Amino acid sequence: MKRQQAGVALALVVWFLAGMSLLVAGIVSIARVDAGMTQLHLARAKAVAVGDGAISLAMVELTQNRTGSAMQPVVTQSSHSLGDVQVQVQLIPSNGLVNLNNAPDKILAGLFAIGGAIDPSDAQILADNVVKWRQPKVTGRNLRVASAKRFYAPEDLLRVDGVTRGLLDSIRDYVVVGPWASGGIDWNSSPEAIMGFLDDVNPGRAKMLRDRRENLARTDGANAGLGRGGRADSYRADALVEYGGRTWLRRRWISMTPGNKSALPWRVVRTEPPRVVEAGIRDRE
Repeated sequence: MKRQQAGVALALVVWFLAGMSLLVAGIVSIARVDAGMTQLHLARAKAVAVGDGAISLAMVELTQNRTGSAMQPVVTQSSHSLGDVQVQVQLIPSNGLVNLNNAPDKILAGLFAIGGAIDPSDAQILADNVVKWRQPKVTGRNLRVASAKRFYAPEDLLRVDGVTRGLLDSIRDYVVVGPWASGGIDWNSSPEAIMGFLDDVNPGRAKMLRDRRENLARTDGANAGLGRGGRADSYRADALVEYGGRTWLRRRWISMTPGNKSALPWRVVRTEPPRVVEAGIRDRE
């Protein structure tokens, strides 16, 4: 009888120890997750603060260097040290990007085929879907024509048939949306990566623009990559923040029209949340 009781007691002790071990393991796991989330939130907050500060410094430099010359660097790059954090900033004229609200189907097809790396025939189908989605719809018994649909954020492209999240992520660096980006593409303000789309639509014009830039580069090596970048009405500002072993991208869209209650000669019209990207600045020229 005593042996049976001892066996039962031993089993209870073993079960108790096993339960305590699982409890401790769970607590340790939760603590690790909480610590990881804390570090992630800290890095994200750091990317926001430092990235926004570096973008402001880059905009100050840009406004100081704006001159009456029509030819300025297409992509303006600068490096900044804020405390112990290194930040690289790119300023790209938004009118040199593909405007999803008014780009023709051929440009959209080139965007999907080259930027999205999909089959040209599939790219053309997607381009047609985008154009169809933008067109005004006839509704009601009186056949009233509604206003044309517009994209207000890159993510709105997911509402078009056939567009996936992966495709959107692969082309988001080439596109622009929003009321501050009106009109068609100004190819004189386009980075080299965008010029590839023009090759498919109008190779003659693409060659002419490249020849012009090469002539400027031969005249003065410092003029390589010139266009109308310094005189744009709005910019996409990309701040790449090196922090915590990762490279964070903080992206803001900036209009050169000052705000009503601001002394700055520009205003931020759209801000995207920071995200982790591949290390180093990606060459978009």
